[in-house]
Amino acid sequence: MIYTFYTGSYALADEPGICLFRLDTEKQTLERLESFSGIHHPSYLCLGRECGMLYAVQEQVPEGMVHGLAVTETGLELRSSLSSGGADPCHLSMSSGGRALYAANYTGGSLAVYRLGADGSLKRRSGLYQHEGKGADPIRQECAHVHFSGEHEGLLYVTDLGLDQVFVYQERDGSLEDTGLRLTLPAGYGPRHLEFNPERPEMVYVLCELAGKVVVFQKEEERYTLIQEADTLPADFKGKNISAAIKRSKDLLFTSNRGHDSIAVFRIRKDGMLTPTGIFPSGGKTPRDFEIFDGLLAAAHQDSDSLTVLKIDRERGALSLTDLHAELVKPCCICRV
Repeated sequence: MIYTFYTGSYALADEPGICLFRLDTEKQTLERLESFSGIHHPSYLCLGRECGMLYAVQEQVPEGMVHGLAVTETGLELRSSLSSGGADPCHLSMSSGGRALYAANYTGGSLAVYRLGADGSLKRRSGLYQHEGKGADPIRQECAHVHFSGEHEGLLYVTDLGLDQVFVYQERDGSLEDTGLRLTLPAGYGPRHLEFNPERPEMVYVLCELAGKVVVFQKEEERYTLIQEADTLPADFKGKNISAAIKRSKDLLFTSNRGHDSIAVFRIRKDGMLTPTGIFPSGGKTPRDFEIFDGLLAAAHQDSDSLTVLKIDRERGALSLTDLHAELVKPCCICRV
């Protein structure tokens, strides 16, 4: 099989910040096809599959940007740009209908909503939803830190690392309404990203950046209950670590560790609970993001300027490094085409 994907990065505007790669699983090759420069810190990407647009954040202070780039035969072309309304936009997601784009402003502690034109261009910022408060950690949770948004079962789930909560919004008439439903994490856990389980839609898996744990919630009637905590690190690890990405592939759940520089793997049981199967070296430094391509996992290493590819042993729930790798500037996001 042949797969293509874009990488986002912490490159400067005059560096190749967005790159397109091709991964050939039969020939066992990884090839860079093209590069795009001109955006400072395009750290997160989101593909509009129906409209042929690639969206990129410009992660900066005091106010970031969101850009819409057309995917053309000759490469990416910048078509539209709007302010994110807050500092350090770090995540993008599309609405299920493809009419709206959501941007999480990490330092700004807010979620921006954009209405898209028929061609996928950014027409206007239709809403900015500000979170308020602080958490237990005086350094990392001194204020709200919105980190992720994702739709599930008709609702939009938004993680706030600073408040140790996951907010749940409902879209109504083109705007978002806070349902009041919360997934509340233990103090200081710092929820970063989420993953869902289509086989068990009442389950939500929350990766906690500060705690180094996956926390499993189950919805019962109109509330979520914390039912399991699973460590992403070895019990004897004493160094500094920050959890980063979480992805599901069939009955396996993967998370990345920045510091321990590894990928933790869990088996998702039929009841939705997790069983750890191992923690494996990622092959680089600071694996901020990764993506799964059938039997392979590609990891983006921010601090070793590299992509690595690992082979997935699904029966054992294990990973092993391959010889496939590439060098590029501070990669931190992988967006499959």
